Amino acid sequence: MNKRMHRWYILSMTVAGFIVVFSIGIYGWDYYGTPLPLRPDHAQHGLLSPTGFWGHGMGFIGAFLMTFGVLLYSLRKRARWMAAVGQIKHILELHIFLCLLGPALIVFHSAFKFGGIIGVSFWCMVIVVASGVIGRYLYLQIPKTITGREITPIELEKQITTLRDRLQKDDGIEEDLLQRLDALSAAFTKTSRLSIIRAFPAMMIQNIRHDARVRTLLQEFEKNRNPLSSDAHTRLTLKAHLQRQLANLTLTQKMFRYWHMFHLPFAVVMFIIMIAHIVTAFLFGYGWIFTS
Repeated sequence: MNKRMHRWYILSMTVAGFIVVFSIGIYGWDYYGTPLPLRPDHAQHGLLSPTGFWGHGMGFIGAFLMTFGVLLYSLRKRARWMAAVGQIKHILELHIFLCLLGPALIVFHSAFKFGGIIGVSFWCMVIVVASGVIGRYLYLQIPKTITGREITPIELEKQITTLRDRLQKDDGIEEDLLQRLDALSAAFTKTSRLSIIRAFPAMMIQNIRHDARVRTLLQEFEKNRNPLSSDAHTRLTLKAHLQRQLANLTLTQKMFRYWHMFHLPFAVVMFIIMIAHIVTAFLFGYGWIFTS
């Protein structure tokens, strides 16, 4: 998948998700805004209540999307026979899309009523979705090959050295500019000494500041010297990005391990309660939407 196709891939999922959530929200705005005691008398109650035609269906579809998204990504990571099914980066993006749209549909299925054991599952789902966003950010900070394999620090240092040589030999970049870029990543050593809870927001802030300082440095260089070619600018930006990843690598990998330990238990509890809820619904006669 080239960059153009990838942009369309991301855009299509984003637009589709927005259209689905926005359409349901607009259609059920009046019903969802009605106080709970008055909802049974609402004209849309037979459609949008948790046992209604659309409400019931959104619960099934939401549960399916979440389950499919989790299984697809897990199998792609671990099963050898799935190795040829797309790049793991793209499967992860589909996993994120399904595991955002699925919970959104389940929220509409609940008609915004979160009580009892279902309330526990709901808040587990909220934590899983929120922590999933954090996990996605951490995942992007770990350098990988095009196939999704993590790059070792030694490989990363070789890439940086190769870029540095090309910048000096092919692009004629002076040592002074390269040293100033090197100095920008030195601040990340302070972040690595912080506790995990404090280190994550500190790393996010430093990443944003680092990228902004790199842009400012290159703009100032081009203003005071000759403009850089597009290839040189791209290589300088990539070099700075790789240096930032290398400086953060140990801390990022440590935070990613802790993230797995936090994310997985809530996901397991959420799925256990969801399965129990579905089984109970079937036992009480709320079968598949098209046969009930």
